[in-house]
Amino acid sequence: MDEGLETTAPDTGRKLLGLRDAVQRCVRPGMRLHLAAGIGGPSAVICEIIRQYRGRDPGFTLIQSTVTGHALNLVHTGLVARLICSVCAQISASGRPSRVVRQALERGRVRMENWTLCSLQQRLMAGAFGLPFMPTRSVQGSGMAADNEAAFKTVEDPFGSGARVGLAGALAPDISVVHGCVADCDGNTILAAPYGEDVWGALASRGGVLVTVERVVPTEYIQRYAALVKIPAYAVRAVVEAPLGLHPFSMANPGIRGMRPYEKDVDFLDALYGAAASDRELDAWIDDWVLGCGDHAGYLRRLGKGRIAGLRSRAVEAPDGPAPAPAASTPEEMMLVALSREIAGSVGTNGHKTVLAGAGLAATAAFLAYFRLGPGGFELATGNGQIGYTPVAGASILASEANVRTSKMLTDTVTLQGVVVGGAGNRCLSVLGAGQTDRYGNINSTVTSDGRFLVGSGGVNDALNAREAILCLKQSRDRFVDRLAYVTGCGGAVSTVVSTMGVFRKPSPEDELHLMACFPDSGGRSLQERIGEIRNHCGWELKTAPVVREVPGPDPEELALLRRLAP
Repeated sequence: MDEGLETTAPDTGRKLLGLRDAVQRCVRPGMRLHLAAGIGGPSAVICEIIRQYRGRDPGFTLIQSTVTGHALNLVHTGLVARLICSVCAQISASGRPSRVVRQALERGRVRMENWTLCSLQQRLMAGAFGLPFMPTRSVQGSGMAADNEAAFKTVEDPFGSGARVGLAGALAPDISVVHGCVADCDGNTILAAPYGEDVWGALASRGGVLVTVERVVPTEYIQRYAALVKIPAYAVRAVVEAPLGLHPFSMANPGIRGMRPYEKDVDFLDALYGAAASDRELDAWIDDWVLGCGDHAGYLRRLGKGRIAGLRSRAVEAPDGPAPAPAASTPEEMMLVALSREIAGSVGTNGHKTVLAGAGLAATAAFLAYFRLGPGGFELATGNGQIGYTPVAGASILASEANVRTSKMLTDTVTLQGVVVGGAGNRCLSVLGAGQTDRYGNINSTVTSDGRFLVGSGGVNDALNAREAILCLKQSRDRFVDRLAYVTGCGGAVSTVVSTMGVFRKPSPEDELHLMACFPDSGGRSLQERIGEIRNHCGWELKTAPVVREVPGPDPEELALLRRLAP
């Protein structure tokens, strides 16, 4: 038991159940099943659903912002007929396209609706409010608008502004499953923060909420933290105590006494990613880690006390100063150094107060800019609701408890993406990676040129509602393309693109990208030769600035700090 965290007496009502009984009571074939609990979802329940339904054909519709971890195994085992989501990816120390989802789509076993992080929550918000739709600034102009025309419309502002407004149709699950920190026997639930997508689907659910928590506590404990309760008892159908119910992802303490958080289990996620390389290996992995454990208690025994203790006690410290590093940098490192300088320059010139950093390389560059600018430079934000956090070394993927615990504000996806990033008064710079871009800075992160699924929109489309956006991606004709295979987000806000070869900018928002600068070359090639190579690695007739400059290489301090920060 967590030190200082009170537990309740045995339940005298009907809501407190074991995990197996709760799933049997609440989950039925054909349901629209909403899963929420940060990146990865309520893992303990997901595993129990697989135990009870594997070998059957329940035809679930899975509603989940980020389908990853154990949730991908629901798709692999054939339990999901339809996906309504923002992202499908294998996430561990980095994010990668999911072979499982790609294969299911190509074989026609699953149909998908891809939405942005914010617009999916706005659909659930409409369901919770009992409204037929919710206005949104996202989706318009993208491929999602056409793909989802049954649930997305664009109308003229009826109040006469002349603006076109997107309407996202209401979405109501049949059951919502949420993992929280603690709840009482009635179901009053305190969730981990930031809240991401955890609230609106639960409040929209027609069949109530199946809540799992780290610990069931007395109502007196809940009353001491009533301001943190996000799911009220009336909405809850069942309460289950399931310690480590988010494993292998992290869980942060929102500020309650006695609850010990835990970090994501990168080794576990890497092993799952390796097993997902083939159907046979993944079947064996599921037999071992899901079916073979029998229940959640068996899963915890399989993890072992030592591993669990390590996840609970792990602390990652921010870099305390640069370490020696070789002078030579890789093209990717040069890109990140140049990107960090562009971030710092834009913050200084345009007065941005918040920088939304996408996961992976974009976050690493933003972290570098953050430390180089020093106190008062800007506040870092993530799409799930973290604002003002101090980045820690090696934690540039979003599902990190280490970054959460340094935040100055923890909110939800709608507030972050809809207001802080995309609101009328935003002072936000978005820094994003992309699968592909075109000459206007439009982005594709949804499908490849041959029509294969990548990862989906995620928060990319939402992030392009910021005052300004900067992109980074590797330079190749397959990624700098004349015509995108799919428009995930329109590039009107994109001012700059940084590649592994140089820096590109638009003279105006409606203009094309121009090559402004090349990176240094250790092989002694002239500037004109490097410009020619960049043209050869660009899918359109590239325009250049009147004078193309050379970007200075990284100084030793920049490179050392970058290597400390990289995952």
